[in-house]
Amino acid sequence: MQKDLILQEFEDCKKTVHLLKESVKKFKPYDTDKIYSPDELEYYDSLSYRFEKSVELVLAFFKGFELFLFSKISDTLRNRLLVMQKLNIIDTLDFWMDARLLRNKIAHTYLPEEIKDIYNEIYGKSKEIFRTTDRIENYLKQNN
Repeated sequence: MQKDLILQEFEDCKKTVHLLKESVKKFKPYDTDKIYSPDELEYYDSLSYRFEKSVELVLAFFKGFELFLFSKISDTLRNRLLVMQKLNIIDTLDFWMDARLLRNKIAHTYLPEEIKDIYNEIYGKSKEIFRTTDRIENYLKQNN
């Protein structure tokens, strides 16, 4: 039963990451000289929301996965990420710490140059999220 729950949690995670992939496919760098209409800004809002949600769902999955595997939860996010690194699901915990900080920057940035940098960073960091979900899927298949 617990295995079914963790597999369902991962499926939910994959659905969200798939939506992020679709946004990344359509990525066009933000132009600081352009005045965007509300409709044009919807794409960027969607991209940033999907990125934020993907980061949070993957991190939440790590928590449930750790509990499933070891019947305990790390005291800190850093320790949980170290566990995922030992399982070879992530390469480095720095990426996930930075991705979480980026989520906070998204909510508090208003200057066009900074917004442009954030969208470019989202685009680049999303690829690591895709790799991580692939690695999770491989781990689950190998340890089924």
